[in-house]
Amino acid sequence: MKNFYEKEAGCEAEFMQLGSIYHLWTQEDFEIIFTCDDEFKTGMNIIGLCAMMHPDIKIITFELMSNHMHFAISGNETDVVTFFSMTKKYLSRYFTKAGRRIGWNKFTERHRLLKSLNEARNVIIYINRNGYLVNERYTPFSYPWGANRYFYNQDIKDLAAQNSMDMTFRLRRKSICSHKADNISDMQTYGGYALPLSFCGIEDGECLFSSASNYFYRLGKNIENMKEIAREIGESVFYTDDEIYSVLLKICKKKYNCTHPWELSSSAKIELAKLLRYEYNSNSKQIVRMLKIPSQVLTSIGIRE
Repeated sequence: MKNFYEKEAGCEAEFMQLGSIYHLWTQEDFEIIFTCDDEFKTGMNIIGLCAMMHPDIKIITFELMSNHMHFAISGNETDVVTFFSMTKKYLSRYFTKAGRRIGWNKFTERHRLLKSLNEARNVIIYINRNGYLVNERYTPFSYPWGANRYFYNQDIKDLAAQNSMDMTFRLRRKSICSHKADNISDMQTYGGYALPLSFCGIEDGECLFSSASNYFYRLGKNIENMKEIAREIGESVFYTDDEIYSVLLKICKKKYNCTHPWELSSSAKIELAKLLRYEYNSNSKQIVRMLKIPSQVLTSIGIRE
């Protein structure tokens, strides 16, 4: 059995073998793009087909939200940007044909090179947990609009493999409103839309973690790193009650030398309320739950929904 250092060396080697890896994202404050499952499915199809038409890039993981998207992509920077431009073009074409007027000229991407294995790990985790944070019906292993649920989840991989189908010419043309994807082969669908296993390097992403348990630990415990990524890219990240409470317990012990938030003085609670609001993007209801502080007090210090 390999020890910790051997596993980490193996992960470093995999990171180097993937070449340049970029985190590409679009702005969080854009208007709503995907309003229903059918539109999300089309988005998945467009991304899959565009990835197939750019064989020199590899999507390690990605996630679609209602108004923005995230990718971890390996490849040449120019090819990565060109891939996004094609994705935007076909999204615009599809929604325009459907009668939706969206300000696509403002739908722009930003990207940054991930310079270390740890950066790559953090971004993969950030992307794979993004969808479930804004939709309480899902977990990172069930949110359907991305590659997230296939990471270290052999059951869904097997289920998809057993029930996938070849993407039809009709679905390709309907999705991108073009014949350019007619010659693409090996694109599979599952659940009626492009299967990420067909066009994403899931296994490459998994190889950047030392084990499934390491991935799972980072997925649930990496709160501070998620906050730093969100701050760096100018995005608001949200945390579950459990995550916020875990942070609170650490702060209580380290800064106030107490065990539980309710043991704090009123002034300490107000100090923590500001921290939760402005550093962790907690809303007022979450702060009230965590600190057992009256909502009127939050209003008096300028914390509102």
